[in-house]
Amino acid sequence: MTKYILLFLVLNMGTAYSHNLSLKDRQLMSHNHDVISVNNVTANDSLKIWTDFQKTEYNENIKSDYKIEIKYLKKKSNIKIIIYTPKNVIPSSAIIDLHGCNGVMGRQTQWARKFISWNYMFVVIDSLRSRGVDNVCKDYYRVPTFQRAIDAHTTKKHIQRNFKNINKNSISVFGFSHGGTAVLDSLYDSMGNNENPFKYAIAFAPWCPGFYTKTNTTYTKLMIIVGESDTWTPADRCKKMLATEPKNYTLHVLSGAYHGFDSMMDIQSYQGHTVGHSQKAVNESHKHMREFLGTDKDVLNTKKNDSQYRNLDIPID
Repeated sequence: MTKYILLFLVLNMGTAYSHNLSLKDRQLMSHNHDVISVNNVTANDSLKIWTDFQKTEYNENIKSDYKIEIKYLKKKSNIKIIIYTPKNVIPSSAIIDLHGCNGVMGRQTQWARKFISWNYMFVVIDSLRSRGVDNVCKDYYRVPTFQRAIDAHTTKKHIQRNFKNINKNSISVFGFSHGGTAVLDSLYDSMGNNENPFKYAIAFAPWCPGFYTKTNTTYTKLMIIVGESDTWTPADRCKKMLATEPKNYTLHVLSGAYHGFDSMMDIQSYQGHTVGHSQKAVNESHKHMREFLGTDKDVLNTKKNDSQYRNLDIPID
């Protein structure tokens, strides 16, 4: 019996990772895989930087990019990315997805459906399995968030070079938990966001730096969405978080929602925290995201090959 259960789990994870699309999905979008070469940063440097953050006392005048010096290894990594493209729309905007600590899962395909319905090209980065890592839920620094921010910026440059229909200034970043923290890291000047910024940044349940440093919102508008009952990445830290441009920082705390509210997990205990799905929170997050991205003229002006596609809005199910 145990063998059959293990076989089912392996097949199930394989299906999730291969991103086989359903017939309905294939009518609306296509997907392909690509490989990009990414510079590597040492995990110890990332840990030292975070330790320095925690020693910093509260100061409203603290600068962003507090003593951040990124050091690279000579060896690079080949990272897999999955690119979802609408079939009936010629997208001019793209959004890059940074998965949570468990790696690429079925929720990435679910969010692909949602962003495809909003006329975006949706790009998933596999930061873990590409490096031979299953998950980082216990060892956050095995693939540090600073590294994943570098993955995101490298992917952005890949899109800018290879997808002529995408406006180079209309590429955004979106992440969950560990990936949400990487979204915040991607905004630092030391990542190059001052020279080639993301248009929008959306972070679900990130580990906010509190008052240790100012998150750089000078060049990119940031929205954070976190559950009120999230004990893994507490909302209070995001409430205390300072931003270089406060007007570019929006925070939504969803009533009653736990960590991983957008996943399809039943409410359960994991790593000492209560996690699990809330459809109410998912619906609220959709509303907040549509409002946040609503000023994206590149999406509003997207060329359509099929007028029936205009009002399509695929729910996560």
